[in-house]
Amino acid sequence: MLDRYLVAGGRALDLATGGNIRWHVRRHSLRSTPVLFSVRRGAWLIDFDLRGHSRVEVWESPAGSPPATPAQPTIDTFRAALADARDGRPRALDLVEPLTADWLWLQRVLAREARCAGFVPLAADALGAVLSQARWRWPSWLKTRSLVVFATDSHITSAAAIALFRLATRDARPHLVVRAATGDLTWRTRMVEAPMVVHEAPDPSSTLASEPEGEFLGSPDLLITRAHQLQAAGRVVEAEATARWGVLLSAPGAVHASAQCALARCLIAQRRLLEARAALLQVDGEQAEALRAEVLTASHERRPEAAMADAFLEVLRICQDASAAPVALARVAALLRDRLSAATVAFVAQDGQWPRVMIHAGMTPPVPGRLDVALRVLDTGVAVPAGDGMQSVEGAWPVRYGAEVVGAVWCHWPMGVPVVPADVEILMGIAATAVAPAVHAAVEESRAPGHTATLVPDLIGDSVVMQTIRLAVIRAAASSFPVLIEGESGSGKELVARAIHAVSARRSRRFCPLNCAALADDLVEAELFGHTRGAFTGAVAERVGLFEEAQGGTLFLDEVAELRPRVQAKLLRVLQEGELRRLGESLVRRVDARIVAASNRPLETETTNGRFRLDLRYRLDVLRIAIPPLRDRLEDLPSLVRHAWATLARKTESRAVLSPAAFSALGAYDWPGNVRELQNVLASVMVAGPMRGTIGPAALPAHIARAAAFGPVTTLAGARRAFEARYVKAALSRANGNTLAAARELGVSRQGLSKLMARLDLAARESEPGPRALE
Repeated sequence: MLDRYLVAGGRALDLATGGNIRWHVRRHSLRSTPVLFSVRRGAWLIDFDLRGHSRVEVWESPAGSPPATPAQPTIDTFRAALADARDGRPRALDLVEPLTADWLWLQRVLAREARCAGFVPLAADALGAVLSQARWRWPSWLKTRSLVVFATDSHITSAAAIALFRLATRDARPHLVVRAATGDLTWRTRMVEAPMVVHEAPDPSSTLASEPEGEFLGSPDLLITRAHQLQAAGRVVEAEATARWGVLLSAPGAVHASAQCALARCLIAQRRLLEARAALLQVDGEQAEALRAEVLTASHERRPEAAMADAFLEVLRICQDASAAPVALARVAALLRDRLSAATVAFVAQDGQWPRVMIHAGMTPPVPGRLDVALRVLDTGVAVPAGDGMQSVEGAWPVRYGAEVVGAVWCHWPMGVPVVPADVEILMGIAATAVAPAVHAAVEESRAPGHTATLVPDLIGDSVVMQTIRLAVIRAAASSFPVLIEGESGSGKELVARAIHAVSARRSRRFCPLNCAALADDLVEAELFGHTRGAFTGAVAERVGLFEEAQGGTLFLDEVAELRPRVQAKLLRVLQEGELRRLGESLVRRVDARIVAASNRPLETETTNGRFRLDLRYRLDVLRIAIPPLRDRLEDLPSLVRHAWATLARKTESRAVLSPAAFSALGAYDWPGNVRELQNVLASVMVAGPMRGTIGPAALPAHIARAAAFGPVTTLAGARRAFEARYVKAALSRANGNTLAAARELGVSRQGLSKLMARLDLAARESEPGPRALE
């Protein structure tokens, strides 16, 4: 709490009001809780904070007389405005208090509400003094803080006026400006009645150099005149800043319309036609109509689509010229931010249940808590257009690649920037369509092998096949549909199933595996559905089935093709209805378990042969992951050997290492038992080998050593011959020995196939089956 007050030179000041305050530290007890704004010895209690067994009290003098009735509706309105500011929608709150004493009390109430909400309350003059002393840079104690600024209707200093302007146009931090009118005055937006200091000194060569250097009166009429003079002198940027001051400091009416027209002229001179059209949106009169016609003339059309077409072509040019997707998105975001005068433009993708900012253009990247609108667009695919242009607004548009929403483009504008929602919607929609391939590429790059390997660390391997499997695991985990895993025995089907469960939202619940081939039919039913006491011989107690144990989690059915037809029918019923009945009872129970099934035989073949129900296969085969055997991905063998050897070394406390010759011998074997056989071989080698030193190929099992000794040829010609032989034999097998059909499949003539078979010594073997083999 102490950093919300200013302590310097032996005095303590309230930054929200400028009043002198005193600190008191007392011992706190539950029986002596203080009453806010209570009066004691000519001072009133404006704030207190509890620190353990101590209570810090802040007293201010003179006390005055607080009002009899609290302004609860005003406090509720202020809390709602604080919530809007915290959500990234900073705005101004106008208050009218007829009595000055009431405002002094209300200002302290609102200041304490702001402190409790995590904001730093500051008077406008205090904010101006702080920034001017820091050379218009935020000091360290305010750099990351949210602000509530109090401005009254009397007058504010020139430094405060500049600070408010910078906060409204150049800062996207959560903030709230409380503008109050007291006495008999009616609220108006003219907050500056004192001379205002200009940032830049006049150019000595300019015709305006005769004016007093660095200052001019803050009247809106004089500001508009000054803007015209600066634009005539060619100083368009300074003219725009002066015109914006005229817009901010003028009340609605003729002067405000003149200020908007002056601002539009400056924007037209800079070819910022969309912003000029936004400035003239709610302005009437002949001057405004003439400027609108000038905007249309500058656009070379009767409508302002020319500027949008230029922006669209520039977006396409950026996407074509940039070599990398992140570079293209960064340039497009900067272009959109410049064309739309936005505070922040970001490309957002969905990372689990939270939005993730891929690229942004702006001062600070938006935090996920401020991206509710972008998250809504990612979930629904429906654009959220920009709202009222007179307030801080935001909007988001979906980025579609094909039929999938791969991301969203999010845009945020600060308070006071004019926005035309129709123009913004057209331009952002066009840009979202143009950058869709770049966004898709950036999302896919974020799912690179390193990223997926981090999310799924148990699936070892750097081959393209393993990268595809890890990506399939992540995508399957994001849904709740059944998954079918197919692969040979020992290839790691249960490991993939556990990875799906570990990455999914069900990871906090149980993972229940069941080997369907290891139990009899009656026992499988009892294991899956549970049973009551006495349901069958040996059922001496009630038991909960695996479906109920896996409630909210994952049920893994290994070797599901081994289930008998009776169990298949009951399993289909549970999958269809989501209900089951234990053996021996009639009570129906609801279950919610994600099914992951595995089979070492293709279910399509089992269904064709009549051994597996077709409707159950359709229920299980919603998402399919095929795991290739180890012999088809031998490039993963070194990674698997290193991982398995390190795991076994930790268990056995061995420091032995495998020699390069042993690695080579392991790679020469085709591993019919897949990864499970590899783990068992390495375990036997480690146990039988020494605890220190290097283990060579002689320590490997005999069948692996023989495969290494009589392994495949090492020359390129021999490898090519072996490949051609396997390829021709596979084509002949698919053609059932018909050489004409095989020749058509291989793209050669019948005579060419005969010569190829003779060269590969395949003719005699392939012609043996019968007279139809060479038809």
